[in-house]
Amino acid sequence: MDKLPPQEKFFDFSDYSRPFSRLLVQAIKKTKISPLTFTTLSLVCGIVASLLIYLNKFRLVISVLIILKSFFDAVDGELARARNRPSYVGRFYDSVVDFIVNVSILFSLYLKFNEPFLKFILLIILFHLQGSIYNYYYVLKRHKVGGDLTSKINEKKIDSIYPYDNPFWFKVFHQLYLWIYSWQDELIHKLDKKAERLPNIPNSFMTITSLLGLGTQLLIISFLILIGYENLIFDLFLIYYSIFGIIVILLRKIFWSVKE
Repeated sequence: MDKLPPQEKFFDFSDYSRPFSRLLVQAIKKTKISPLTFTTLSLVCGIVASLLIYLNKFRLVISVLIILKSFFDAVDGELARARNRPSYVGRFYDSVVDFIVNVSILFSLYLKFNEPFLKFILLIILFHLQGSIYNYYYVLKRHKVGGDLTSKINEKKIDSIYPYDNPFWFKVFHQLYLWIYSWQDELIHKLDKKAERLPNIPNSFMTITSLLGLGTQLLIISFLILIGYENLIFDLFLIYYSIFGIIVILLRKIFWSVKE
C-alpha cells in the first residue's frame, strides 16, 4: 500500500531515500522487526549527530547520520504499509521523534555559535511551520485521491485506533503530537483553507512544495555541515526558507486558485 495511487505520484525532493528504504523493506517485511524499531533508530541517529555537532567533530559522520535518520524515517512507514498494518501509534511516535531530532540538531547549532536564545526559539517555530506547509498539502492530496489516510488535517479527534495499536502508547504519543503540532496544523489550515475545495492538489505544485519537506530540510543541513558552512543554517531557515514557504502558499492561491 503506497501513500498515493500510481497516477498521482509526484517527484518529491524530500523523499530521496524512498527507493533505498523499499529495498530494505522487501528484505525484512516477513521478519518480526517492528517499524517502531526504525523510528527509534532514526531518533538515535539524530541525537548522536546533534552531540557531534556540538563537539565539532567528524563532519562526514554527522552528515551520514542525518541522512540515515531520514532513511530510517522512510523505512518505518514503508514497512508498515508493506505489511498493510498502518498504525496511529507509529504515526504519532514518528512525528514526536522528528520534533526531538530537529530541536536537538538546532539546539546544538545554537550552542555552537552562541546564537541569541530568542532567535533559536523563533527558528524552531518557523522550521516546523515550513514542514507543516508541505504536510498540509500532502495530506490533502492523499485524502482527495484515495491514498493513505493515516494522517489527517485535524488530528485532534481519532474515532478509533487499529486493534493492534496499544491504547496507552496511542494516548501518550497522540497527546504529545497535539501539544507540538496541533497549533501548526490549525495555522496552516487557516492560511489556505480554500485548498480543501480543490478537486486535487496538482503534482507540479506538490513537487515545488516538497522543497519544504523535512527530508529536504535535513538534506540541506547535512550538506552545509559536510562542507563546513553550518553557520549559514540559522539564517537560511529563519529568513529565506520562511519567505519561500510564504511564496508556496501564494503560488497555490494565484496559479491553482479555487473557482468560486
